[in-house]
Amino acid sequence: MKKKKIILFSIVIGVFLIVFGLAFLFTRDDRNVVLNEEEVLSVPFEMESVREYSQFFSVVNVLNTYLNYITFKDSSSLLNVLHADYVKAKGINENNLYYNVGNFEDLLDVSIKVKQMDYKVYGDNYWYYVKGNLMADYFDDSDIIDKDVMFLVGICYTNASYAIYPLDSTDVFPIKDPSLPIELNLANEFKGSNVINADYICNLYLNDFIEKINDDISSTYLLLDEDFRKKEYPNKDDYVKFMNSNKNNLSYQVYNCNSLSGNDHVYEVKDMNFNTFVFYEKAVMDYRVSFNMANY
Repeated sequence: MKKKKIILFSIVIGVFLIVFGLAFLFTRDDRNVVLNEEEVLSVPFEMESVREYSQFFSVVNVLNTYLNYITFKDSSSLLNVLHADYVKAKGINENNLYYNVGNFEDLLDVSIKVKQMDYKVYGDNYWYYVKGNLMADYFDDSDIIDKDVMFLVGICYTNASYAIYPLDSTDVFPIKDPSLPIELNLANEFKGSNVINADYICNLYLNDFIEKINDDISSTYLLLDEDFRKKEYPNKDDYVKFMNSNKNNLSYQVYNCNSLSGNDHVYEVKDMNFNTFVFYEKAVMDYRVSFNMANY
């Protein structure tokens, strides 16, 4: 009888431990758990990611020209590049123009650092959704003055013209007829970007990754290449701890750059401290990365 009680007690304890273990599994903190799926950017308006450098940097140039018009209070040019639907929706005139588009008092150089760009074709027009941070650029530094600003940029390649619609949200596509040709005027002539080479992209991605590390190491965990992450840093806390100890050894300057071309753009970058990074590009400014620190 005593032996049966011991067996029964052991069974009860075993069941309790199994139940407790399952409860822990499904209720524990998931901060260190990463699903196999890659992080996916939210793409509005049924658009697709921009993968051509010429498209991406041409749109960046358009927005930087627009920001220059604001900086130097060129009201006439601003009214000529803002889309007619935006002007109508906001009731814009010269008196309330800067209330709506912004006012960069005491700043001489403002630019956009794009984090996401997607597009969709309507007739002869390419409409681009752009999200990024506005930067105040100084001689040897820059500051974020506005985060996660959004624009629609329409480019009519037939007329070599463009129009801009600043966005408050992405709930509804605000252009009534996006296929309507964008008329060319004195301020909205579209000019393409210069040729972008591998060195430029290597420098761009290296600086972007280091800036993200210095801003918030934890957020860069999902930028790691999935195979590299599973092998080297399956635990997020280990990655954060390692990078926090080594971030001061990273250099923004590129020592060497190699383009490993294939079906996808892959760039191998060595910084001036001989740390090696491999950037796997999914779309422009949308990459995954693996690395090898010089001291390890």
